[in-house]
Amino acid sequence: MSANILRGRSAWTPPAGRFLLVIGVWLAWLAWLRPLTLPDEGRYAGVAWDMLRSGSHAVPLLDGMPYFHKPPLYYWLTELSFSVFGVHPWAARVPSWLAAWGAAAALYGFLRRYRDAAAATLTVLILATMPFFYGGAQFANLDMLVAGMITLCLLAAVDAVLRAERGQPWRWMSLAAAALAALAVLAKGLIGVVLPGAILFLWLAWGRRWRGLATLLWPPAVLMFLAVAGPWFVLMQLRYPGFYDYFFVYQHFQRFAATGFNNAQPFWFYLPVLAGLSLPWSLWGGGILRKAFWAEGPARDLRRFALAWLAVVIVFFSLPHSKLVGYVLPALAPLAFLLSEVILSAWRGEAEGVTPRLVRLSAAVAAGICVIAVGIAANNARGSAAPLAKVVREQARPEDTFVSLHAYPFDLALYARAPRPTWVVDDWLNPEVPTRDNWRKELYDAAKFDPATGEQVLVSPAAFNARLCKAPDGARYWVWGTVADNPVYLPLRGLEPAVSSAKYAMWRVEVDAALRQRVCGGTPKAG
Repeated sequence: MSANILRGRSAWTPPAGRFLLVIGVWLAWLAWLRPLTLPDEGRYAGVAWDMLRSGSHAVPLLDGMPYFHKPPLYYWLTELSFSVFGVHPWAARVPSWLAAWGAAAALYGFLRRYRDAAAATLTVLILATMPFFYGGAQFANLDMLVAGMITLCLLAAVDAVLRAERGQPWRWMSLAAAALAALAVLAKGLIGVVLPGAILFLWLAWGRRWRGLATLLWPPAVLMFLAVAGPWFVLMQLRYPGFYDYFFVYQHFQRFAATGFNNAQPFWFYLPVLAGLSLPWSLWGGGILRKAFWAEGPARDLRRFALAWLAVVIVFFSLPHSKLVGYVLPALAPLAFLLSEVILSAWRGEAEGVTPRLVRLSAAVAAGICVIAVGIAANNARGSAAPLAKVVREQARPEDTFVSLHAYPFDLALYARAPRPTWVVDDWLNPEVPTRDNWRKELYDAAKFDPATGEQVLVSPAAFNARLCKAPDGARYWVWGTVADNPVYLPLRGLEPAVSSAKYAMWRVEVDAALRQRVCGGTPKAG
């Protein structure tokens, strides 16, 4: 295919509106197919449901207690999605989908302006069909949201710098970049400004564009950032005096530097992750290593920007010992651009073997991997509370209480539409609870900000029995546990589960004479 065809209207450069609409539909397709994945999707969707249920729109809640592991932007958007569409798993994925689609559309517009239509189209096609990106767009957690905000922020910031260099209006774009950085902070904390700041500084220094700093640090833009990002953090500190120390010092700096958290991985972990989860497009990546790829030319500046972006993200998240796959989602947009540049460079140079058919085959294989991966995930929803909770929801009454034994199923309250926080029965005086990085510590930490609710929902086995003995006749409790819990807990002995699966069960425990005989020694203690 000739260079002119590539730069003009062709099969690779369809009308922008139609193309981006198809991309949006593609990224949303199949989002409804699978239940919430545990623990992440259940946790974050459950927090949004808890906020909606209780009307606590400013304070994220985990089982009715303040949950300050992450800032609130995802929860706000999910609350809104639940309010508009209803409480469904796919509604919890709407923020991730919007962020992915918005980032893809902005990348398309940026490259149409500063590269050409073919580069914009192919880059977005590669990005949208990367299994990693497609999966992130349909996953209800914070990773795609912050990746989308970082992508939008960087594109707006570079656009502002390039506009200023060309003598074009740039102030509105500088304000947009600042607002998007603030939203990235509200999506996942300080990385929302640290990562874009490091990437932009490296790119500006590489090109000796020091005047660009004045464009980005324009005082009204700084004020915009503070006005958007600041109020929530100030409000939380005023309401919960230990918030700054917990959120910034502990959750950001100490966790970043610590070695005792889960998911410890080697330094090079993200290189095979990016290569494997970007197949088959990553097979074109060898061209990025060629010296000729970085030679002087009209695309060199954008390629350097993409390389700085990709390198900063990978290095930054490789430094801590704890690594999760989704952390490097912000690296996918620059990777897609560099891969498209490799393909188009070879294509326009009429390199042997690089044909439209081969590119279409790569896109088809990539899309096939995406669909197959969603199908596999939909049929392997291990631990999901959905099947049991949906049965219970039809039988539960508004005054019933939900109880969980030695576990916290993050998605139970959402699927069961539990009217109040769940009692979690466990040994909360165990000194290991605050030292291990798991769900117990999350609840334990949340209770520090609201001890009264913590005392109500974090219950010892003995206290659970005592509460049942004090409850009035007819009070009902829906108890979640494993099938092996039946003989262990006195309230469950002799009861058949109301509903069960291979591993989990839910019992309906009703306070009556038989329960008092079994649990309270027959002594009537109703009150």
